[in-house]
Amino acid sequence: MTKFKKILSTVIIFIALMLLICFLFSLWNVFAHEMPPTEIFQKTGLYFLYTVGYGSLEENETVQNILAMVGIVSLALMTTYLTINLFWRLDDVKLKKDILYKNDYLLMQFQNNGRTICDMKVTFTLYDEKTTENLEEPKEYYMPVLVKKSIWNITLNLNETFWYKAIYNLLTSSKKLYCVFSFVDTKTGQSSIKVEEITKENLKNSRENLEYSDFIKPVVLSCKTLSPVANNGEIQMIQKNTSVQVHYAFQKNDSQSSFVMLYYNFHDQYLNLEKYNRETTCLEMKFSSPEHIKLTIEIKLSNDNKIVKEVNLTPEIKRLSIPLKEITSSLEEVREICYTIFKKGNPLKGNLEVFDCKITTK
Repeated sequence: MTKFKKILSTVIIFIALMLLICFLFSLWNVFAHEMPPTEIFQKTGLYFLYTVGYGSLEENETVQNILAMVGIVSLALMTTYLTINLFWRLDDVKLKKDILYKNDYLLMQFQNNGRTICDMKVTFTLYDEKTTENLEEPKEYYMPVLVKKSIWNITLNLNETFWYKAIYNLLTSSKKLYCVFSFVDTKTGQSSIKVEEITKENLKNSRENLEYSDFIKPVVLSCKTLSPVANNGEIQMIQKNTSVQVHYAFQKNDSQSSFVMLYYNFHDQYLNLEKYNRETTCLEMKFSSPEHIKLTIEIKLSNDNKIVKEVNLTPEIKRLSIPLKEITSSLEEVREICYTIFKKGNPLKGNLEVFDCKITTK
């Protein structure tokens, strides 16, 4: 039905344009006093028949040549367009452009409304108009065969570098996401290719547009994965929902180098770290303590360098946000995050609460 409508509309537009051109020639004859106004519609009909290859004209050769050229070009264009719509199958394969977000995954759907096709390939590319270049490596998916009236569902993982960056840029910048899909008609062997632009309005959640905060959520380093270390001291941990209660005690001796420490081993977290851009990523931490405690935060890098920050804890929750660009060029270079209490400058015994650490994208 869709193809029939396109064919019918094409023929109607062609006839209307041809009649308009012929009418303008007739109108010119009236203004030139070469015929009376009462004959304008009759003359228009004669011109139209001549342009489509019927009848003859008693006009000068210039007018005949112009009308003949208009007819040849118009018929060629209409025939080409009708051939494409009759035999090409671009409209048989539909991309459901609304992308459904569910549990950190994106769901996209293709539907084949015609006969069986094969070798269907879908390529997603993120494009920056300002620099006129593609960003990241394009993401490709392949389907060997898609039978008549069947559906191809593609699941897109937001934890993958490409999709995380694509959705982030789609929601926060003017960069464009394109879907290029191609396939082969199994009956004729004809190849077809089509390009669709995906916009942020296509991102849905139960048929509602999603906001930035719905997609780009902080990655949580659970405090349950913190490992304890004690040097001439003791440390006890009581796990809570999103925090851990820590009680420490130092031995009463003269050693001022004693310490207790909790640390994250970054490479035990099974995170995709390469997707985080240094300009937009922060490490967010929270602490509190009923005593006044000086907490030393060390971010150790794979090149043996480290970033050190000191925080004075109080009963009020202390929030600390450290931009990645102040630490290193890539989150992949972070080896450990250590929370250390040194004996020097701190009570011999104390309590503190350590909350989950978060990786956020601003």
